[in-house]
Amino acid sequence: MPASWSVTPGTALAIATAATAVAIASSLVPSLSVQEKLRRAEERCKHLESQVAMLQRQVKESANQIVDPNADIEKQDDITHDAVVQQQKKQQPPTIEDETQADGGIFLKRVGTIRSIYRLCVGTPRQGLLCPNARGCIELDKIGDSSSSSSVIGLEQYSHIWIIFVFHLNTKSSNPKRIKSKIAPPALGGKKVGIYATRSPHRYNPIGITLCKIDRIEKIAKTKHTEERVQIHISGLDLVDGTPVLDIKPFVPTYDSVPMDVRLPSWVEGGLATKRNVVIGQDALDDLTVILEKDKNALQFYGQRYGEKTVQETVEYAVECIRQVLAIDVRSNFQTKKAREGKFQAERAKRLQGAAAAAAADGGRGTNAVASDVCTQQLDNLLIQYVVDETSDTKRSTSVGSGAEDTVTVVSIKLLEEE
Repeated sequence: MPASWSVTPGTALAIATAATAVAIASSLVPSLSVQEKLRRAEERCKHLESQVAMLQRQVKESANQIVDPNADIEKQDDITHDAVVQQQKKQQPPTIEDETQADGGIFLKRVGTIRSIYRLCVGTPRQGLLCPNARGCIELDKIGDSSSSSSVIGLEQYSHIWIIFVFHLNTKSSNPKRIKSKIAPPALGGKKVGIYATRSPHRYNPIGITLCKIDRIEKIAKTKHTEERVQIHISGLDLVDGTPVLDIKPFVPTYDSVPMDVRLPSWVEGGLATKRNVVIGQDALDDLTVILEKDKNALQFYGQRYGEKTVQETVEYAVECIRQVLAIDVRSNFQTKKAREGKFQAERAKRLQGAAAAAAADGGRGTNAVASDVCTQQLDNLLIQYVVDETSDTKRSTSVGSGAEDTVTVVSIKLLEEE
């Protein structure tokens, strides 16, 4: 009988009775006949058998009511194990997968902000290295308790960086489900290709990547009234002022470049090889010279602060940037038509209204009055005024719509000032 079974009082009494009967049988008086003794013994045996049968039934019933202690231990072990697993999960930091939203959304935080010579999307180059004289900087944000200056230790040993950013000035669709899967790049003359075959800013996720040259890294110490700041000064830039930066990665040619077996569509190769002819008029050169002679620090990203030692050197560097930007300012058919008709004015943009009003009030400090039908383009603190002449002899058929082979003449340069 298992040690954990219990015997009821009734069972104990039955056992005692049976034992007493056996004792009585064994002590019968010798005066009884042998037959009588056998008869009585037989009756007592039957009685004992019935008692034993009853005891067996009681034992069986009791066994069914007993909970196996080993089963309790196993169940408790399972509960304890589950609790430990849950506790371990609570102690472990969540992964990005844990924080992924039900619709697949992932939250990302900016690490910095772009400051650049471009304030408008229109006219900003499609790739920065096509305009090596274009300048700007990344103002790093302080992330939590981390140090911005510590995050750039060793970065100065690289010449170039990849910048992952957000196209923050994209027009937000009223119907997010209606995202175009095909677009018409200007270099294709109206034909469409899949969005993944282009560098278009209008994408399912408005995220871009660009390669820039590191000019210098400036660490501005913490003061009584300001926090520590870090600026990464860059050139070969194609990002609009205010662009949120998601990440910065060093460029390593060994695994960031493909030395051979590179394949490109013909429309991409042809587009890269085609540039507009840009003429900088003497009046425009005089305008810029006058602006810089009056204020050597008139420009945000050019001048003595950036290494140019003289006004003439600043003029030459800034003019070359203007030439580079306008040479590759290829637009859609609709925008190209507007530019050829002199119907694109950058100062009408909301981001330039205050500065443009100030420029118009003083004649832009330039030396010439300019016809009202010219186009304008903003670069740094300058408003570039130019005319576009459509070429009659194009080498590529797609240039007819994109204006890639037109001639651009800069006729005047004004200074943009905030009111």
